[in-house]
Amino acid sequence: MRVALEGDGSTPNVMTHDVIAGYDDNGKPISQDVDATALKNSQQAFMAEAIKVQKSLTEENGGDPSKVNIIGAEKDMKLKPTAQQTMTAAMMKDVATLKIQVAQLQKKEESTNGN
Repeated sequence: MRVALEGDGSTPNVMTHDVIAGYDDNGKPISQDVDATALKNSQQAFMAEAIKVQKSLTEENGGDPSKVNIIGAEKDMKLKPTAQQTMTAAMMKDVATLKIQVAQLQKKEESTNGN
């Protein structure tokens, strides 16, 4: 089983793959026999854990973790930036502003020295 968790509020999509035991002479995969009840129970346990992790990631990303339980509900969700993301964006803006100011000062100094 596998699942991709993005922390975007979407309901996890658990994918189960057959366990390939080999191949026949025509190249067709030979799958192992699987107990359907055991597989269903394993999928449910895996899904519960995936939902738990997805909710945590969604909350970290500023989203509403309750949306994870409803398929498609994340489309209506607008993520709020975390405090760390807000601080990082502000710092990047300040750095960009400083770089522009330095470039302007260097240009001014070059024009002054050139005359």
